[in-house]
Amino acid sequence: MGKVQSKTGRQKRSKSSASTTSIDQEIIHKKRDVEIYNYIDKRKYCASYVLPLDDDEIDRLTLQHYIFQNIWKSNFSSPVDFLLEIGSKVLDVGCGPGVWSLEMANKYPKSSFTGIDIVATFPQTIKPENTNFIVGNLKRLPFEDNSFDFVYMRLIMFALTISDWPEAIKELIRVCKPNGWIEIMERDILWHNESDLVRKWRTSIVDKIRQEKGIELIISPHIPGFLHSNNQLTNIEYDKRKAKIGWGEKMYEAYGQLIMWGAKNLSNAVSDIQFNEGQYNKLVEVAIKEIARNKGYDKSYRFWAQKKSL
Repeated sequence: MGKVQSKTGRQKRSKSSASTTSIDQEIIHKKRDVEIYNYIDKRKYCASYVLPLDDDEIDRLTLQHYIFQNIWKSNFSSPVDFLLEIGSKVLDVGCGPGVWSLEMANKYPKSSFTGIDIVATFPQTIKPENTNFIVGNLKRLPFEDNSFDFVYMRLIMFALTISDWPEAIKELIRVCKPNGWIEIMERDILWHNESDLVRKWRTSIVDKIRQEKGIELIISPHIPGFLHSNNQLTNIEYDKRKAKIGWGEKMYEAYGQLIMWGAKNLSNAVSDIQFNEGQYNKLVEVAIKEIARNKGYDKSYRFWAQKKSL
């Protein structure tokens, strides 16, 4: 993978700043709830998600998909290849721009894929015939019990509070068929071989979002407990991968840029933290360079489990 561009063919968006206030609001009515979208420095946000919902974030999520696909050398870890080959129903929870579902739909044409997210950043017209995307809230999935053979959810921690997690997992299990599989993938905001300065900066962000939003950014240690505490699951497994941040081969250089991009997109959520080192975005760049010099890395995790038969 070559050098990552800050955009993929779209006009660069303005970045949020601590002093900017909401300049517009858009209210979207849905069957189950009402979402209010705020526009801050021309970037779209909603109350239930700390990252922006705009073209810039779509680009980042798309790049993120391909990097993690490369890190893991696969799109999933559950033992569902045979099910997908013969034809199964698959749900992609928090699908974002839908890249995972689109790739899976092309690889497994006998299976059907449904993606759901809180905002429609996914394709609505040009897509494979065996895909469908809908807007909905993962806290109450708009599907009947026992609807899907495989339920997949990844990198969703910014959308859930720590207290939301057990109920969200119950929803994955509810819509999964007996003997079907659920899978969860997450990456903690926890960097190995970071300096004391970077640790202080990262911890400030993690603590603020935990205290003010109830969102846990080091979530992987909690997920096994959530899974094992549910008596509807069996065959619970997990795996992990280490990823270098900004050093080594080009893919890891791109990974460092991806982390920097994501950190900058958090700027609105952490805008009132007083970073003595200076402007937030500049500090992010310095931190990622320092992590690369120290040969820092982080880990991503996949957890999968089978729903028990009736």
